[in-house]
Amino acid sequence: MLTRKAQMRFFFFTNSLLFLLFCLLVTPTKASAPAMILWGPLLPTSESKKAADVTKLQASIGRERTSAIQASTIHKDRAAVQVSRNEQRTAVRSGKARISKRDIELLSRLVYAEGRGEPYEGQVAIAAVVLNRVESPQFPNTVPGVIFARNAFSPVQDGQLSHRTNDTARKAVMDAINGKDPSGGALYFFNPKTATSDWIWSRKQTLRIANHVFAH
Repeated sequence: MLTRKAQMRFFFFTNSLLFLLFCLLVTPTKASAPAMILWGPLLPTSESKKAADVTKLQASIGRERTSAIQASTIHKDRAAVQVSRNEQRTAVRSGKARISKRDIELLSRLVYAEGRGEPYEGQVAIAAVVLNRVESPQFPNTVPGVIFARNAFSPVQDGQLSHRTNDTARKAVMDAINGKDPSGGALYFFNPKTATSDWIWSRKQTLRIANHVFAH
């Protein structure tokens, strides 16, 4: 029979051994550690985080450069279009542009409809007004665009533009294309006796040729 003291020692030893075996069975070994890491979320290390930040920064810079290049390209394209339009207007006024025969015929009919019975100088001035409008950014940059603009010229509205023209009107048009401008750069002309628009009287009048007043 074991004494009470021996029993206590045996019981303590047995419990310690069981506890040790339990810890060995439950506690993971070093070999199993990686598998447990895979079960949880993989957190980035400081180096990978820095790399991710650099990548984001590069992407942001790339987008900014792309936006700047696109804006610059659009600006250059718009500037090129504006320069082209301005060059076209100047070329028309100096007689260097390729004005089609149809444009010349159309302008001649307008000069004949608006200026028949007027002196030759007045007819050249009428043609010059149309070309001045072509040259101005306030109006279309083509002869047909100016003539057929809404409410621009009464012969378009009343059908007189369909009438035939004559050689005098054609010569007046060619002189205006080649640089003559008796109107002094006017953009408008009207007959004070027949004008029905109150607005036209608000324009700055520069000179009068026979029955037509020319204005800016």
